[in-house]
Amino acid sequence: IDVPQSASLYRYLEDRNFDKSYQVACLGVTESDWRLLAMEALRQMKLGYARRAFIRVRDMRYIELLNQIEISRRGRSAKNKWKNAESKVAAGNILKKNSNVFQKNLKAEPSLKQFKLFKKYLKFKHDKSEMNEMNYNDYKKMMEAPGIETQIYEYYYQDELAACVISDFLDDAISMVYSFYSENFLKNSMGKFMILDHFELANKLNKKYVYLGYWVEGCDKMDYKSKFNSSEILINNKWEHHSI
Repeated sequence: IDVPQSASLYRYLEDRNFDKSYQVACLGVTESDWRLLAMEALRQMKLGYARRAFIRVRDMRYIELLNQIEISRRGRSAKNKWKNAESKVAAGNILKKNSNVFQKNLKAEPSLKQFKLFKKYLKFKHDKSEMNEMNYNDYKKMMEAPGIETQIYEYYYQDELAACVISDFLDDAISMVYSFYSENFLKNSMGKFMILDHFELANKLNKKYVYLGYWVEGCDKMDYKSKFNSSEILINNKWEHHSI
């Protein structure tokens, strides 16, 4: 009989002994235990252990995050940040440019049409990412967080699916898990537009916050998250207003 080694894993994690934690996990633990190991290793910036654990549960979102962290650690600097006034003007222009352009649908289930757009997005935006190895079942797992309401906000231009945002709908917030869009709409600044549009969606649904996920200073591909005013950053388990 195979007995999960969960108790031993928890003990080593409490001591932050990731070498022993990983060895015990390899002897046999549950998927939720692997995910716990992955998240604790990420919090402590033990990226090697985090990567191996996330690979075990095939969580491509976090594998991609690790890729970006490692890139930033190699010394790539972020582009200059916008000033607050410039941010407000740019946001207004993006909303005006996309006003009444897209038909929006909120879906509770993933679809093959979304997945095809997702794969095309990865090919032109992140062609070397491990996420390109994802199949449809992997994509569906992005919507299967236990105990959380996850929905997909679709943006259609006429009959063409132009963009999607996978989001978790929490009691007082919308957490934008992953967004992707068609190469045909690059001029629409789709990434920034979908964030601004989710600010409006949050207001309509009486949500106080929109969570944009991890931000890694110095990572070009995450620099867009620094473009928004009134941001808060979680530092040492405490949310703080921060001028990025």
